[in-house]
Amino acid sequence: MLTRKTIILSRLSPTRLESSLFKYSTIRSFHRSTSFLGYKKWTDLGTKDKQTFINKYVELYKDKHPCSPSNTMNRTLVSEMEEYDDAPYVFGIVYNEIRSLALGESVHNVEGSGVLGDPEFQKLLHK
Repeated sequence: MLTRKTIILSRLSPTRLESSLFKYSTIRSFHRSTSFLGYKKWTDLGTKDKQTFINKYVELYKDKHPCSPSNTMNRTLVSEMEEYDDAPYVFGIVYNEIRSLALGESVHNVEGSGVLGDPEFQKLLHK
């Protein structure tokens, strides 16, 4: 005859099947370092590296698209960058998208087409 105490204890103690499943269901986590992936994320770059990327990006963009109105916007964003020792985050979005394209993770752009898909921009990424 089952008493209330045995019913409660049976609920608390795992069955053999449950305990064997628990024993083999260990949680594994893997850590990828930035060197393994090949390119650093924007947040991993220092201010000088960010500024270097931005200056090179603006120059390359101007060379590739000389008549684009974006050149004016880029120059405006970069104009006081060194003076205030900062890096406009809009270029971080561009950097991370170029990085995701280089790693084959982008869902918005295709490598080899469009402005960000140009392989020349991937050469600006920091390893």
